[in-house]
Amino acid sequence: MTYCIGIKAQDGLVFASDSRTNAGLDNVNIYSKMFTYDVGDRTIIIVTSGNLGTSQAVYKSIQNDLKNSTGIMNLNTCENFDQIASYIGSLNIEHSAPKGINTDTVLLGSTFVIGGQIKGQPMELYLVYPQGNYIRPADSKPYLVIGEVKYGKPILDRVIKPEVTVGDASRCALISMDSTLKSDLTVGPPIDFTVYRKDQYKIASQKCLNLTDDEYSKVCNQWSNGIFKIFDSFPRFEWEDKNK
Repeated sequence: MTYCIGIKAQDGLVFASDSRTNAGLDNVNIYSKMFTYDVGDRTIIIVTSGNLGTSQAVYKSIQNDLKNSTGIMNLNTCENFDQIASYIGSLNIEHSAPKGINTDTVLLGSTFVIGGQIKGQPMELYLVYPQGNYIRPADSKPYLVIGEVKYGKPILDRVIKPEVTVGDASRCALISMDSTLKSDLTVGPPIDFTVYRKDQYKIASQKCLNLTDDEYSKVCNQWSNGIFKIFDSFPRFEWEDKNK
């Protein structure tokens, strides 16, 4: 399994994804689930969860289409992010149903979070489903998560609002990822972490973070220590002192 985050802040976009593809007592594999395209008038970041074979095939098709000079649709020829989401959706459908496989009984689809900006257009964030259709996040909660979402979502619900800054969104994404890593063995490091600043048309920061890296550990350790301090400061219940 995996856990991926996409956040649309007022001044930028934040993406994070883990790298674990298979978990077991003696079988753990690592594979990046993030694809970035930062050329000319557009910056596009994609993260994915679901069937690994499908995700790899979609990313490979994206790369092949970019190299193809016959005028077929690709990330460069799409005029807006609606077209980009539709393009990724069509590739997802194509690679989710290989010949000879009964897709009524075998689930081979993947889910994608796509975001970025094309010059002269607003920043965008989309969720593309295995069926090829897509949505934007709600204006009141401008983030999307896929994969093992249950452990890292609470902090996002509390912090990520339309007015959140890209810095706070970045810190929140790392805490959300750390919460998931601590509770779910199927999600693991390293963490692909990418930040885009509004109207810059280039990636501001792209890193592959391990748990011991300063950028990751300082935020997550301070968060953990702060939780313990707050917990210890809670008032006691009346009945706690009665047996003393």
